[in-house]
Amino acid sequence: MNCGDESLDDLLLGGLEIFQPLRGYRFSIDSVLLAHFPDLQDVHHIIDLGTGNGVIPLLLAHRKPGLHITGLEIQPQMVERARRSTEHNRLGGKIKIECLDIRTLVDCFPAAVADMVICNPPFWKEGEGKINKNPEEALARHEIAIKLPQIIAAAAHVLKPRGRLAMIHRADRLAEIRASISVQGFYFTRLRMVKSFVQDNPKLVLLEGCLANPGSPVEEPPLIIYQSSGVYTPEVKSLYAAP
Repeated sequence: MNCGDESLDDLLLGGLEIFQPLRGYRFSIDSVLLAHFPDLQDVHHIIDLGTGNGVIPLLLAHRKPGLHITGLEIQPQMVERARRSTEHNRLGGKIKIECLDIRTLVDCFPAAVADMVICNPPFWKEGEGKINKNPEEALARHEIAIKLPQIIAAAAHVLKPRGRLAMIHRADRLAEIRASISVQGFYFTRLRMVKSFVQDNPKLVLLEGCLANPGSPVEEPPLIIYQSSGVYTPEVKSLYAAP
């Protein structure tokens, strides 16, 4: 449904709907894959760093109704949309959206309050790729306002002891991610490469780190998005029917 300069889109899951701009940052399947990646057992409070329009909190709230999720976002217009989507879906008691610069988290946000941090960060480093002329998209996709080490440091600050970080990122930045999380005391626990088609090289990676040493990380079989052009694999299709 179009509503002036934005749309109200069906998330195809539990009747959830989200407000998004017609021109600006709109979520992609990356967010859907990430929201379904972490194990939510024993998780009660999640902080979503860079929540954008708030799609990940909506999906997490559907996955586990007892969760409390805090979404942090620097762009005021995105915060306003995320808040409206939260209220539209009657999830105001479970999801809180705050306008906040993640770079200031260590100084202005309580420490050790979350069981899990989840993040779909900007994939492109400063100077990489073509920056979108739309400032909303540019900030969401490029490390203009924040860099990867700052995100990892913020996650370490808000997580409880043995808390976990779940993230999706470019597969070709895995070594850099490994170095950044090690500096903050994280250890990889799970890795899963993401391929568009089974014959492709992975472009993305789903990863989980823990603020404790649980042993060797588990490298799971690749997640394949498409079985043919425009047709999702059964695994991806199943995400939209997940409880």
